[in-house]
Amino acid sequence: MTRPLRWGVVGTGGMAADFCEALKHSTCCQVVNVAGSSPDKAHAFAARFGIAAWSQGLTSLLAARGVDAIYIATPHPLHEGHALAGIAAGRHVLCEKPLTMDERSAARVFAAARRAGVFLMEAYMYRCHPLVPELLSRLNDGAIGPIRHVRADFGFRTARVAEHRLFSPALGGGSILDVGGYPVSFARLLAGVAERVPFAEPLALTGSGLIGPTGVDELASAHLTFASGFTASVTSALSYDVGTSAAVFGEHGRIVLPNPWIPSGNRHALETGFTVYRDGCEPETVTIRTDRPTYAIEAEYVAHRLPAIEAEWPAMTWADTLGNLRVMDAWSASLRAQPQL
Repeated sequence: MTRPLRWGVVGTGGMAADFCEALKHSTCCQVVNVAGSSPDKAHAFAARFGIAAWSQGLTSLLAARGVDAIYIATPHPLHEGHALAGIAAGRHVLCEKPLTMDERSAARVFAAARRAGVFLMEAYMYRCHPLVPELLSRLNDGAIGPIRHVRADFGFRTARVAEHRLFSPALGGGSILDVGGYPVSFARLLAGVAERVPFAEPLALTGSGLIGPTGVDELASAHLTFASGFTASVTSALSYDVGTSAAVFGEHGRIVLPNPWIPSGNRHALETGFTVYRDGCEPETVTIRTDRPTYAIEAEYVAHRLPAIEAEWPAMTWADTLGNLRVMDAWSASLRAQPQL
């Protein structure tokens, strides 16, 4: 593009703040407007980040001149409606995960984007980071031999507050919807390496975990089996600090990633990496450095992908998002079918 891609931000929470902070480091993306759950919140947010304009609400933001794309960082149940509104207004859309509450609603949003001819991507920012192609290159080159299994976790311990979005069924609470999509998307990506396709879908899934007192899953684990024989163990959590690591196991060793989801555990960090342990060799530490934060990398990915309407692998394509939500739907159903204490 000859000028920066001009972003309108929908939401004023932590992820919206990280997005705006990161885009201060971008030369091809700029936040120009914001809408929140109230005009006061939008006004205060715009002042905090030096954003030129703020809007009374989403309708006003979408009617404003000079907004090319919107970044949606609102609670999960609002994503579908906000994305459809942005698409109807002809705006490109980057929407935080999960794109919608389930596979069926995501299919409706993709159909609308296809009809309108606008870009739409689910914002799994780690998929846009150079860590992912570097890892895939090593695996495809046989760094640890044929891969057989992946273990991937994303969980943390936070105070149980019934009204907070994480613990409220009405606000789309639960660990699977909030962070479970990360390890699932990673497992499906690596299963694709085993099958030599961009990503693969499991043939079988068994889920278990703990439903907390507010009615949302606070701890969830699943075992996935793929056609190649590749298997995956994934865990998500809200009330248990299970960590944020992943490990890939092959015939000749393993690769350990301390935090593939958020570099160094900080959305503004510029360094991440992984360690290769190969039989008979000294461990090899692979360091990936960038000159801008991950949210800026993701926003710039959108800017450089236009005028296409969907992402390219290994970022989240539409088929990848639909497959991921299908697995998350099955995981949640499997967990809730288990007896609870």
